[in-house]
Amino acid sequence: MSVIQEEQIYLNQEFSDQDTIFQFLAEQTVALGIADDAAAVYDSLKLRESEGTTGMMDGFAIPHAKTSAVKQASILIMQLTQGINWESMDGQPTDFIIALFIPEAEVGATHLKLLSTIARMLMRSEFKDELKQAQTKAEIVALLNRNLSEEQ
Repeated sequence: MSVIQEEQIYLNQEFSDQDTIFQFLAEQTVALGIADDAAAVYDSLKLRESEGTTGMMDGFAIPHAKTSAVKQASILIMQLTQGINWESMDGQPTDFIIALFIPEAEVGATHLKLLSTIARMLMRSEFKDELKQAQTKAEIVALLNRNLSEEQ
C-alpha cells in the first residue's frame, strides 16, 4: 500500500516561519481532499506545537494535526530551500517537514503507529541522508513507501 503520493510532496519551498508553513499545510489538506476545514487543521497543528516542539534532529520536524476535520490519515512532505527556526532538539534549522494528519477517530492507533514509525526511520542516518539527497518527488515517494512498509 502506498501511504504517500507525489501530490503530497512539496519540494524547494520558500517559507520563513512555522506559522506560514502551518497555514500552507492546512490549505493543502483541503485542496487534496484530506480534510474539509483548513482552519481546524491549522488550529490543531498550532495546538500540538504549543504542547512541545515537533522539531527533531538534523533538520527534520514532524508536526501533526489530530482533528475531526481530517477525513483520512495522510502525510505531507515539505522540503525547504532554506532552514528555519523550529526549536528543534539539536538547535539546528529545520528544512525537511514530515507532517501527519490524523482523523480524530483514529487518534490512538493510527497516530501513534505512524508517528513512531517515522521517528524510528529518522533515527537511521542512511535514511535521513537518502531523503535529503532525493531530487524528485518520485524518489521521495519510493523511499518513504519502501521504508514505511519495511517498518510495519
